[in-house]
Amino acid sequence: MNRNVEVNVTGIHAREGEPTEKVETSAEGIFEMLEDGSRVVEYDEEQDLGGNSMKVHNKVLIDADGNKMEITRGGATKSTLTFGENLVYDTEYATPYGSMQMKVTTHSFDFNKGRNDEEIKVVAEYDLELQGQVVSRSMIVIDIKNAVAN
Repeated sequence: MNRNVEVNVTGIHAREGEPTEKVETSAEGIFEMLEDGSRVVEYDEEQDLGGNSMKVHNKVLIDADGNKMEITRGGATKSTLTFGENLVYDTEYATPYGSMQMKVTTHSFDFNKGRNDEEIKVVAEYDLELQGQVVSRSMIVIDIKNAVAN
């Protein structure tokens, strides 16, 4: 069964020699509980890419046991990031300007849900590596709540 949800995503990125960057996104999305107990949330956001606003489609898949999350982004930029406790994941980040190989190393992963999955919160702390060097120490927080009827 699908239901409308509010999705709030906060990304915090620390890069050496630069101030910490905090990016917040809020969107309406669709939540679905799959037959195997996995949870899927899909939502769209606007992203600034070189002064142009581009629509990005996001799909968040949380395993049934709550131990792993995969975020797939599609649009002008494409990527798949997978997070899980002490998980190391190689991925490709595709942009209109070319592709880059990246490695995501998750240091901590926490999944919490309310009764009947009315509220879900996922927090992952991870390093992002490019060409063997850590370019960002990051955290992503995803809050999912039932949409409020108007």
